[in-house]
Amino acid sequence: MSAHMKTHPIKASKQVLCISEQGQVYRLPSTVLKKYIVYDDTNFEKSRKTLKQALSITPEDAFAEINRKYTKIGALLKAVRLRSGLSQKDFAAEINVTQGDLSKMEHGKRPLGKIITARIAKKFKSKLA
Repeated sequence: MSAHMKTHPIKASKQVLCISEQGQVYRLPSTVLKKYIVYDDTNFEKSRKTLKQALSITPEDAFAEINRKYTKIGALLKAVRLRSGLSQKDFAAEINVTQGDLSKMEHGKRPLGKIITARIAKKFKSKLA
């Protein structure tokens, strides 16, 4: 992200939901999303109960399976790859590693390392934090 762009942080105390649309992932407070929910008029009470249950799920619960399967850096690496629309094989070629090594990095079985992180940053024009 360039330095001139600013994001509005979502406070950790608020519940958030993530929505994926055309390869982009949006993280929004549940209070905002409530305004845009379409109810099923044929069974309003059931929809309302389902809505309450859905809004009571924390982000940690919603993404528990992903967190178990991938490390945080692995999930971010996979997100960068998917956002770029590349397969593991193509992404691995872009950053000069094998597809097997990339898979291990995404699954948290191999560390990224400074050199590979720098290659990713350079290739995708990102700054290292």
